[in-house]
Amino acid sequence: MAGSNGNPSPVLVVALPAEQPSPQDLRRLEHEYSLAAELEPAWAAKPLTLTRHEGRTILVLEDRGGEPLDLVLARDQGRPLDLTRVLQIAVGLAAALGQVHRRGLIHKDIKPANVLVDVAGSAWVTGFGIASRLPHERHSPIPVEIIAGTLAYMSPEQTCRMNRSIDARSDLYSLGVTLYQMLTGALPFSAAAPLEWVHCHTARQPTPPGDRAAVPEPLSAVVMKLLAKNAEERYQTASGLEADLRRCLAEWRLQGRIDPFPLGADDSSDRLLIPEKLYGRVREVDALLAAFDRVVAQGTPELVLVSGYSGVGKSSVVNELHRVLVPPRGLFASGKFDQYKRDIPYTTLAQAFQALVRQILVKGEAEVDQWRCALAEAVGPNGQLIVSLVPEVEFIIGKQPPVAQLPPQDAQNRFQMVFRRFLGVFARKEHPRALFLDDLQWLDTVTLDLLEHLVTHSEVQHLLLVGAYRNNEVGTTHPLVRTLEAIRDAGASLHEIVLAPLRIDDVGRLVADALHYEPERSRPLAQLVHEKTGGNPFFAIQFFLALADEGLLTFDPVTRAWQWDIDRIRARSYTDNVVDLMAGKLKRLSATTQEALKDLACLGNVAEIAALTLVQGKTRDEIDAAFWEGLQAGLIFRFEDAYKFLHDRIQEAAYSLIPVGYRAEVHLRIGRMLLAGMTADELVEHLFDVANQFN
Repeated sequence: MAGSNGNPSPVLVVALPAEQPSPQDLRRLEHEYSLAAELEPAWAAKPLTLTRHEGRTILVLEDRGGEPLDLVLARDQGRPLDLTRVLQIAVGLAAALGQVHRRGLIHKDIKPANVLVDVAGSAWVTGFGIASRLPHERHSPIPVEIIAGTLAYMSPEQTCRMNRSIDARSDLYSLGVTLYQMLTGALPFSAAAPLEWVHCHTARQPTPPGDRAAVPEPLSAVVMKLLAKNAEERYQTASGLEADLRRCLAEWRLQGRIDPFPLGADDSSDRLLIPEKLYGRVREVDALLAAFDRVVAQGTPELVLVSGYSGVGKSSVVNELHRVLVPPRGLFASGKFDQYKRDIPYTTLAQAFQALVRQILVKGEAEVDQWRCALAEAVGPNGQLIVSLVPEVEFIIGKQPPVAQLPPQDAQNRFQMVFRRFLGVFARKEHPRALFLDDLQWLDTVTLDLLEHLVTHSEVQHLLLVGAYRNNEVGTTHPLVRTLEAIRDAGASLHEIVLAPLRIDDVGRLVADALHYEPERSRPLAQLVHEKTGGNPFFAIQFFLALADEGLLTFDPVTRAWQWDIDRIRARSYTDNVVDLMAGKLKRLSATTQEALKDLACLGNVAEIAALTLVQGKTRDEIDAAFWEGLQAGLIFRFEDAYKFLHDRIQEAAYSLIPVGYRAEVHLRIGRMLLAGMTADELVEHLFDVANQFN
């Protein structure tokens, strides 16, 4: 709403409800206000102040005129807007969004309600409450109920079901939905439930706007390019989109028609974006998806093992499962064994189920009640065994009585039986389950026994268990090999997928797609990348990025193309070790960030912010500031209340920065800090973590 409030300049006011505004809504207003210095009145509704008025928190924004686009569309009652008007607004919105992206922001909630327009077609963006300052964001799958953004306008990757990170191209998808609505008077999809929206964005193709309304074919093609499922197939920049929209507007005004033209001729980014699609893995992904389809159709559990060298893409292949989980309402949970925590029993299973239980806790009370009944029935009088493993379960089933003491073997048998029944609650016909356990080469023996128990017991159904391991680190005497032989002997369904390094053609396509070149033109560079990295995907991507970081691969603003000097690159002595390459990258970060990453590496592949505050003696805000450079560099990412390394090799590189003779002292310091800072209850919950540091 607008008002003067004693000020001659009109303002916009965003007010939270007077009655108990949610902490999330309050944080969003505070976040939008924190962006004031980065927003300009020419293209955004600039925040002026965040204050309290009559018991309500309000954000005051500068008002440069215009009205919300959703009100403009509502006045037309579902009819398309005049085409000239649509094109004027679209050009203005693309220009404004280009400015947002040039400031290094991703908006993440572009929709008509967050766009102000005037009669001349100028556009201003508002609603920056969930905007990100990172060049790209990576998220673990979270419940659709708590995904930030607006489902009807959300890009496929923002649904967290696409195994892709979020960058500026996510906003371009949302702009495409908005443009579709202006042209046709309707959204490209209709859905009645959150999961249905997710399925539409990730799997269904929209009807072209030209088939639903009188939209010229070239403009319809522009919209369909914006709505591509894969970010690599969309416009790459808002300025490239703006150029095509200006052409459409000029031709429509001049001749009343828009002639066909090649889209994206001016669409080139000066930021090196590595495509996130998988190369050379079609057969392996298809085999994995086929296994899940069999579990859905038949209910019989299956074990799929994905093996290969570190960095070969095992996790990336497994995470493609997210795309097929939505229609059957499948559940996905993952845990990762840690080479520095091999002595902690069941820690990886606890990690996997903690994430799953947290997804239940955010659901409606009626649905939580259903889970409560099912879980209580499954665990019976032995619920404390599960609560000790996954403390969050207590929030669902309540405080549990202590369990009877038994001899060790009987206690293990009891735990396996209870865990099997607990798992059975999550793996059912109405919601089949995929459980991914990464880095099996580091698993503990009790978890190994439990996995054999699960796979060989026939009452466990609707479960796809996926394990990944480095086959070069699992010799014939490794306990995993003996367990797999026992599983085969028991007649359980076991499939193996072995990932080889990428071929030169696969690396060639990756390099060509990143540079937007024909493969033949970039082949010499691709051959060099393949030669230096042996076709290891993670190493190849990091080596390629290092060329750009060091100015050996540059974007020419005149030719709008990437350039390199192959002789200069060959002359540089690059390491053949990816850990050394990553360590060199880490050393270019500030000392504060390096120290934070060293502590994170000691705590594991992932660590909760609460633990980091104890270890570093800092506030949460100071922790976030310390990790900021690592986030920007894409070396780590944040999910929920934890930080996580993007890859094991980055964790290894961070750990390698600690001199060998000093490592025991660092672990001792961390152990003492954790011990001193934890309450008695916290210590019980994290006893093995603390003991591991002392060990």
